[in-house]
Amino acid sequence: MTNKHPVEIDAATGIVSDLPYTKGTRYRCKLDTLNDVRREMAKVYRESRSDVIDPVTGTKLVWMLQAVGKAIETGDLEKRIEILENKR
Repeated sequence: MTNKHPVEIDAATGIVSDLPYTKGTRYRCKLDTLNDVRREMAKVYRESRSDVIDPVTGTKLVWMLQAVGKAIETGDLEKRIEILENKR
C-alpha cells in the first residue's frame, strides 16, 4: 500500500497517522463535478471539527468551494440550454 501524503508512525503503538498539511505544499484534489466539490467540502468540515484546520480557514475554503460549485453548475446549465436550443 502506498501513501501520497507524509505519515507518522507511533513507535509504541504502531499507529499510522497522517501528518497535517504544511503551508507551501501544493494541495491537489479533483474538483470536476459537483460531487467532487461536495466531497471536498465534507473533508474541510471534518478537518475543521477535528481541529486539524482553523475554523476560520475552513469557512474560507468552503466559501471558495461554493464558488467552484456554482461555476460547475452554471457550465452544466449552459450546455443543457444549448442542447435544447439546437433541438428546436
